[in-house]
Amino acid sequence: MNVLLLVGGTGLLGGRIAGKLHERGVAYRALVREGSDASALQGAEITRGDLQQPNTLHAAVDGVGTVVTTATSIGRRLGGDKRVSIDGVDIRGNEALIEAAEQAGVERFVFVSVPMDRAMLVAPLPRAKQRIEQRLERSSMRTVILRPEMFQEIWLSEVVKLDWRDSKALIFGRGETPNAYVGVDDVAEATVRAAVADDPPELLEFGGPDPMTRKQVVRRFEESLRRPLKVRHVPRPALRAGCALLQHVHPVQASVMGMAWAADVQEQPASPTALRALGIEPRPTATYIDGVARDA
Repeated sequence: MNVLLLVGGTGLLGGRIAGKLHERGVAYRALVREGSDASALQGAEITRGDLQQPNTLHAAVDGVGTVVTTATSIGRRLGGDKRVSIDGVDIRGNEALIEAAEQAGVERFVFVSVPMDRAMLVAPLPRAKQRIEQRLERSSMRTVILRPEMFQEIWLSEVVKLDWRDSKALIFGRGETPNAYVGVDDVAEATVRAAVADDPPELLEFGGPDPMTRKQVVRRFEESLRRPLKVRHVPRPALRAGCALLQHVHPVQASVMGMAWAADVQEQPASPTALRALGIEPRPTATYIDGVARDA
């Protein structure tokens, strides 16, 4: 039982993980929905299935020693796919995957979560992640949980209204709280190392090496682009109220607002120590900003 199952391989993080598994020569299987393009998953054994269809998961986990899941509804939902939801994918889908893995005798389960400070738990997505973490605590499988800070490629992009290409930037709250934004590639590398290590830690919490406030991020973009950005602010009370009001009607949007609020009130940024313990020197946020600005 040495096959690894990757769930979420067609997403941003999952795709990077797939590439790294292929580079290492790790035999892996990828669970991919019917109709989804799996051509980028080099070296993968493709099995068709869906977290929202539990009966398709048993074949996917058959003969598998390790499961790695990065699957979430957030990206697809923000892209307009109304067939998915936090409840359907992030909660019930991952619960079904855990149950199928246990029944198949899977030995290790690697789950990519989010930071779990109390402020984060105002939002639906972190609460869903917490529920899966709690389910894994009751599992007989050896579990590895990763809690990376906010991704540079997401939280410093037009997805969350930092549209530097169009010279526009939204600052959440006061914008004066340092956040240790982390590169997706570094998260992928940590996930792969945790998946293939003989004795990985049960919990990996980490961020990037150079915490920056939202205001500092905007200034860095302005310096790198050599042009000003038009800045708007969303006050903390508006973020908190929006998260509360949208909980049930638009939980994905509520999650974005709640996590933005939590990031602006957090007490301390995450440390890169866990990444460095794995032998990974994480990319600084300033380096990411300079790179995308140069290539613009």
